[in-house]
Amino acid sequence: MGPLIRDNVQSLLLGASLHPITRHLLFQVKTKETGRQFLSDLLPSVSSGDPAALGTAPLLNISLSWNGLLALGAFDAMGGEAAAADAFYLFNQPPLAESLRAFGASAPANWWNKRFESTDIHIIVHVSVSDEDDLRDVTTRVSAAAQRAELRELVTSANGEPITGRAVDGFRLHFGYRDGISHAPVDWDHDVPTGGALPRGDFVLGYPSPNYSTYPDKPPFSDFARDGSLMAFMVLYQDVAGFNRFLRENAPKLAPTLPQADAEEYLAAKMMGRWRDGTPLAISPERADGTEALRDDFGYADDPHGIKCPLAAHIRVANARDQPLNSVNQRLFPGGYPRILRRGMPYGPLLTGEQDDGVDRGLVGMFLCANLNKQFYTIMRWLGRTDFSPVFPDQVGQDPLLGNGSFPGASSDFSIASADGTSTTLTRVTDFVRIRGVALQLLPSLAALRKVAAPGQA
Repeated sequence: MGPLIRDNVQSLLLGASLHPITRHLLFQVKTKETGRQFLSDLLPSVSSGDPAALGTAPLLNISLSWNGLLALGAFDAMGGEAAAADAFYLFNQPPLAESLRAFGASAPANWWNKRFESTDIHIIVHVSVSDEDDLRDVTTRVSAAAQRAELRELVTSANGEPITGRAVDGFRLHFGYRDGISHAPVDWDHDVPTGGALPRGDFVLGYPSPNYSTYPDKPPFSDFARDGSLMAFMVLYQDVAGFNRFLRENAPKLAPTLPQADAEEYLAAKMMGRWRDGTPLAISPERADGTEALRDDFGYADDPHGIKCPLAAHIRVANARDQPLNSVNQRLFPGGYPRILRRGMPYGPLLTGEQDDGVDRGLVGMFLCANLNKQFYTIMRWLGRTDFSPVFPDQVGQDPLLGNGSFPGASSDFSIASADGTSTTLTRVTDFVRIRGVALQLLPSLAALRKVAAPGQA
């Protein structure tokens, strides 16, 4: 098929932005005509993946939901909603609470601060900028175009500010972990990937994938979706005070001979699978090593019992690399563990200590893939129940960081094995991460955006 045409894909697909500020403006379309005008107004500012177009200048990307595509009349000339629904498997449905393990405080009824529902979201404008001046200028331009188009802006905050992420302490997450280290390597330019990279068809619609069937897979919808990607837009609250309290209370149980601060760092590393500076436990299990902090070339074959890195540590559940799958999942995933592309930024101010200040903080995440069920939903299911690999003694365990204690039948116990054959089991009594909202989006190609904005001219 030839190299990926970078000036036809949106910049968000090809790489995580290094800009320290992001903003996500959510809109609902009233009429297809005004919605199309909004897209037309913004199209000249949409950032492509062309390297020549990237840099310190503001980046603007646009994603559309299933209901947004319908409201904009995107399928009017392609057989309408019924024909499109058959083509866009799962994308045409609201987010699946069962697969997301979205129960209790994370249940869909609580999303978006109960101000609107995921199905109300039609368009999301994603902005990445270098400073507050650029943020103000781009927001003003987008808001003015939305007002001209009489769009309804959907906001979750009481003060009316859009969802805004800002880098915390040098691109760290609120729990203190260094972010942005592990990204799926993708060969964007070849049908058969080289150098151990993953095929572009795992993430870009319209290209072959040996790992997944992709949707839509037949024209005209496959032509429309080509060079786009499916995306789960998520807002995740992080209980920093509760996490810090858990470390203080439980660290001495795990490492009684270490000073309290060192024991807390040790426990935090065991929960993530990396030290908070990024050093993988698989490479340096006893101490953080700044020279190894960006390493991603490791596996778990030499650690089958989780002595160095606990079996249920976050990065080992999210991507268990060379760890075996059970027989059912070996058949479903012959190419190995499913991967997604993750883009994101923390939101909310930094918090230290164990006193909750009542301020909302967490992570805005965008998870891109070509098959929602086999990639995004599968990873979310496995984070919520560790029944996908025979190595887990506890087949109903959870990721210790993202686990949902309200999910029926799951266990909040986190077992940490030792070299002497013993293990320490800690029980999470509160959820450290709670889902604030999920919206399934299509990140269309530039050509698809132009076709939606002006059907007769595409």
